[in-house]
Amino acid sequence: MVNKNPKVYKKMLESNHALPYKVRVDGQLFEVIVYSMLGKIAGVIVADPNGLTVDLETAKKVIIEVQKYSFYFDYLKKRAQIVKERDSITAERIEGVQRILNEKGLFGEKMQPEIDQLNLALEVYKQQQRKLDIYQEDITLLNEKIESQQEILEEDWNHAEDLSLAYAIAAYGQSLYLEKTRETRKKMLKWTQLHGKMLAPEPRRTLSKLAFALSEAQAGHIFDQIISLIPMLENGLHLNRHQEIHARVKEYGKLYEAYCRVYEPPMDKILPLIRNKKG
Repeated sequence: MVNKNPKVYKKMLESNHALPYKVRVDGQLFEVIVYSMLGKIAGVIVADPNGLTVDLETAKKVIIEVQKYSFYFDYLKKRAQIVKERDSITAERIEGVQRILNEKGLFGEKMQPEIDQLNLALEVYKQQQRKLDIYQEDITLLNEKIESQQEILEEDWNHAEDLSLAYAIAAYGQSLYLEKTRETRKKMLKWTQLHGKMLAPEPRRTLSKLAFALSEAQAGHIFDQIISLIPMLENGLHLNRHQEIHARVKEYGKLYEAYCRVYEPPMDKILPLIRNKKG
């Protein structure tokens, strides 16, 4: 069953918009119209180049392709929604005061190994954040290209998969290092409160700045938000979580790449949103 006006499927108080690109299935381009209510997706309609709504089976094929493309960047979208670019700002702030951690003997012999691990984790955080910022720019450019040509080409699918893999691996490694230093960050902040006043003025000021940058109100909060998304990165993968971080990230990359290639959208959740009718 088709209808010349997809808007007849729009319900009261809903808003609607078409995706900024069309999807090619079986050699034909289709448009996807999304209906929203209070900021949440309430339904979708798939229309052919003539503006006619297509049958349900065709609509399902189109929506599967849309969901596959969306899947590549689900983590990025969720992270951006929660962190709101504060991960990049935090990396810049830490860069300015991190040198205090390189002063050997400052924290005492007993605590120094943990401080060295914290320093390493912060270095990894900054390096991976630079990568993530670059990948995000590339993803933005890819989406702009697709919007401009109004279609996802084969080369775009390949590029999207490569970017998704690179972004996920960088984010996963960054997250694991941050998770590992949770307790050390707390110890360092406590040490600063107890012993910081006994330092000379300059290292005391620098240490205070570092402690503030890593506090729960600043970087600590951002780190915890990033760590909270680890389950999203690991979803659907059977990982050995008892490995060292380097080996764990390497295994993650292999498993995630394989998962991307066989990914199937959860149609049991998506099907109720499709408003196209059976033919």
